Amino acid sequence: MKLEGQFWITHNGNDVAGEGRIALLRAIDNTGSISQAAKAVGISYKFAWDSIDAMNGASGSPLVQRSAGGKGGGGTQLTEAGHALIAAYLRYQQEHALFLQRLGDAEDVSTLLEFMERLRMKTSARNLLFGTVVAIQNGEVNDLVEFQLNSGDRLTASITHDSTARLQLQPGVAMHALLKASWVQLVAVDYRSEEPSDNLLRGEVRQVTRGSAETEVSMELPGGATLVAVLSNAQADGLQLSVDKPAAALVKAAHMILGRF
Repeated sequence: MKLEGQFWITHNGNDVAGEGRIALLRAIDNTGSISQAAKAVGISYKFAWDSIDAMNGASGSPLVQRSAGGKGGGGTQLTEAGHALIAAYLRYQQEHALFLQRLGDAEDVSTLLEFMERLRMKTSARNLLFGTVVAIQNGEVNDLVEFQLNSGDRLTASITHDSTARLQLQPGVAMHALLKASWVQLVAVDYRSEEPSDNLLRGEVRQVTRGSAETEVSMELPGGATLVAVLSNAQADGLQLSVDKPAAALVKAAHMILGRF
């Protein structure tokens, strides 16, 4: 049996980077483009943006920065922190490989590996947003949890008392929110919600994929986070969605699934 393992760098308990994310950063450094880097490492543009957003938030300082377009066009570059992370990861990865080699020579670990495989989890939700709890308003049945994304946007989620207690949520706690693409409702850019707990997010369209009946839209928020929405072709036509144009999204507080690492 050959013992294998994945090596990740974390900060304050949050995952910053593993092999895949480091490969993405190196591709961005080589190409100066997120879309080209995503193609180079074999992932979607949406997944690349989610990874960058997660890394920027978990590391505590931006690893990637974008320059505005102009006559020569915009671009994407790594910050000094981004270059430092790559160098540190490659150095630590060598030590990790030596550790696995020594551990593999010690004893059979098949039982442990089978147990760890059962703990792995995947989700069908297209949107994963990272943030920090700001405030909790207790209600008769449900709590309203206000949290701030690493991008700066503030959102509100409605969850049960039991969920709040089970997740041990309180101001300052790092958390994440899961959103199905069908729960993200794209609206007119001048839309005004009448419900205080509704989450109204504004940004720009980054990708529009039209199918036979539905259209998938990737929307970038000002701080770099990405939302993916799925709507009917008729709705998309009515909103006149196009790449790099302003967009707005409405997400109900009850459609937020909160979690902690």
